[in-house]
Amino acid sequence: MITLNDCKAFCDADPATVARVARRDHLSEILAIACAHSRLVKARPLHASQPITLAAANSTPQRLTA
Repeated sequence: MITLNDCKAFCDADPATVARVARRDHLSEILAIACAHSRLVKARPLHASQPITLAAANSTPQRLTA
């Protein structure tokens, strides 16, 4: 089971940012941690260790036929 402390340790946002998100969006602490972390990750530029392949980025889902 993942605990609140695990989520706090995983989140890159500082506690003040998490508290601000929780107050502003009326969220529980765990949801505020997730939102703050998500916003930080989306704001970061990609690094060389995070390659994006054009095939994966441009692919459309295909249906499986039985």
